[in-house]
Amino acid sequence: MQTSDMPTTGEAVAAAIAAAAPALLEKWSRINVSTKPVDRAAAEAAVAELYGLAGLEVPRRFVWCASPLEAARLVAHASAGEADGFGESLRQELRNGPWQRARAAVLAKLGPAAWTQVWRETCGPLMPTSTRLVEAVSAAIGGAAVDEAEQNRLILALTFADHGQQDASWLPLFEAYREAVGAESSPAGDADFAILHGLARVAEQLHWWWPFADAAILCERPTEVHLDEQGRVHNGEGAAVGYGDGFALYRWRGVAIAEDFAETLATLTPTVIQDERNAEVRRIMLEHYGHDRYIVDSGAKPVQEDEAGRLWQVFLERDEPICMVEVVNATAEPDGTFRTYWLRVPPHLRTAKAAVAWTFGLTEQEYEPQIQT
Repeated sequence: MQTSDMPTTGEAVAAAIAAAAPALLEKWSRINVSTKPVDRAAAEAAVAELYGLAGLEVPRRFVWCASPLEAARLVAHASAGEADGFGESLRQELRNGPWQRARAAVLAKLGPAAWTQVWRETCGPLMPTSTRLVEAVSAAIGGAAVDEAEQNRLILALTFADHGQQDASWLPLFEAYREAVGAESSPAGDADFAILHGLARVAEQLHWWWPFADAAILCERPTEVHLDEQGRVHNGEGAAVGYGDGFALYRWRGVAIAEDFAETLATLTPTVIQDERNAEVRRIMLEHYGHDRYIVDSGAKPVQEDEAGRLWQVFLERDEPICMVEVVNATAEPDGTFRTYWLRVPPHLRTAKAAVAWTFGLTEQEYEPQIQT
């Protein structure tokens, strides 16, 4: 029965969700990248409860894996008849079906505009990191295959997975909605919202997992997760995401790199950068080395010089040229020296003055500084 202090209109429900959003974002931000060792007993209890909420029998066994790669291989080999079967996948019953029906119910209650707004408030900030982590781990699993046949089986196995803690990209909205309207007054019926509530409890306890009729394949959390300031999977000194069994992802600003890439970065030279054939990897090298330093160390010559500064350009194979303008600060430093600045500019510019003007959003003709600082 709905209590009198629960909001009833779509506007009131949306307001209640918005009020709960900050605390939920803080909570799920921690869950999303948690490396805390899993409490296996608590995780198994949460999974058993979820099965019960969906009216399903608790699986006969829980199979623990140190990483999603180990789990995906188990599922892939079982599907190929090379290991004991786990029964049919229950992802539709425990995730997709309840999500689709609950989403339709919340959308009908709030309306499209309010739905979009509460989604942004409860899930929007979490989605980029969650999505990047899921995509990076999935790509690394596929890349770990010994041949094309195993790669296909691994990719198929991934379609049966739940992403546990990385379902932070969508679970908070339904948690907020259930709290806003009360657990007993969900318009889709108690069952779907109760299942999503149970799925959220599993996500709080687990990393990736695979729900089957006869077994639940459960993964330990990663031992390390590193992100850059934009939430991209990133580490220039080792694994960006690592697991207890040695499975690891090496990424620079989200781009896959070799395991020994950190050692390469430490010994970069202009020649090594020039010889790198992968354009994305070469951009990473240049970012680490410094575009201005590369121009100087590569022996490049300025292509034009005028009162605004010096224009430099270096051509790279299968990539956009590096074009930078070198300018000297007209104001002396306390020690009497004049600081030099390097500014990256588009390669179509032909003069230093045009390049400096571009940094101010002006054309060369419009750029007529009265005072230089």
